[in-house]
Amino acid sequence: MVGRRRNLSMHWIWWVVISIVSSIVLLPFAKITVNLTYFHDQDNDELKVKISTFFGLASYRINIPILKIDENSTSIIVKEEQHSALGDSEKTAKITPEIILRDLRKAKDFLRHVIGFHTIVRRFFKRISITTFTWKSIFGLGDAALTGTLIGAVWGIKGSTLGIISNYMRLKVEPLIEVHPHFQKLTSHTELACIFSFRLGYAIIAGLQIVRHWKKRPMFTSDEKIFKQNGISG
Repeated sequence: MVGRRRNLSMHWIWWVVISIVSSIVLLPFAKITVNLTYFHDQDNDELKVKISTFFGLASYRINIPILKIDENSTSIIVKEEQHSALGDSEKTAKITPEIILRDLRKAKDFLRHVIGFHTIVRRFFKRISITTFTWKSIFGLGDAALTGTLIGAVWGIKGSTLGIISNYMRLKVEPLIEVHPHFQKLTSHTELACIFSFRLGYAIIAGLQIVRHWKKRPMFTSDEKIFKQNGISG
C-alpha cells in the first residue's frame, strides 16, 4: 500500500516537472497579440489596449479615458482602468509638462547607456505583424478654404505615418485610411484601430540584447557618438 502511494506521488511529481519544462520550452513561441484602439471626438479622448496570449486564455486590458484638461496648470487629468486575471484596479493621474520633460530626460539617459539601441529595436519591430489597421478622421474648421488646407495636411501626416510603420513592421493587411472634411462647423473626430502580434521569444531576445549592450558600454564613449549609434540627435 505504501509503495503504491509512493508510485502515485512520483507519478504526479513527474507530471508537474514535465508540465513546467514544457511551459518553459513553449513560452518563447507564445504569440503576444495587442489590440489597440483610440477614439477622439471634440473634447473626449479614450485609449484602450488589450494584450492577450495563449489563444486569449491570458489577457490584460487597460482603458485610459482623458477626463479633462486643467487650464490653470496646463496639465491633463486621466483615469486609468486595468483589468486582468489578478483583479481590477483604477487610478487617476495628472500629467504635467514637468512630468513629460522628466520622462523625456529619462528616455534620453537610457539611450545614452545602450549601444546600438536603434538597431536592436528595428530588428525586433521587423518581427511584428500588423493584421488590422484602420484610421478614420473627420475634421472641419467652419471655413471651406481652411478646412481644405487642413485635410491636405492630415492626409500628408497619415501617409508619412503609414510609410514609417510599413518600413519598420510587417503590414499583413491593406490599411484603411479615411479623411473626411466637414465644411459647416468646427469638427474634430478620429478613430484608430490596430491589431499587431509578435512571438514572446523575440521580445526576450531584444531585452537580453539591451542588457548585454548596456554592460558593454565603453567607459569613455562620448555622448555625441552614443547618440549617433542610436540614431538620435543630441
